[in-house]
Amino acid sequence: MAETKEIIIAIVGYILAIFSPILGIIVGAILYFTQKENPFYFKHGKYMIIVAVAVWVIGIILVMAGLAPSLF
Repeated sequence: MAETKEIIIAIVGYILAIFSPILGIIVGAILYFTQKENPFYFKHGKYMIIVAVAVWVIGIILVMAGLAPSLF
């Protein structure tokens, strides 16, 4: 069972992946590549990267389709 600290880090990572995909990718990559001995961090680091990339792609599609405002 995961400790409370590990769960909080995973939750913060997922929140970053959703609201700031670049930071989500960075946090996910750090967990994925540096915590290979901890299966909890290893698994959730991979999922954070996947969520961040999916949010990024969906955002790009929405901006290109004109359904969401661009920052530029």
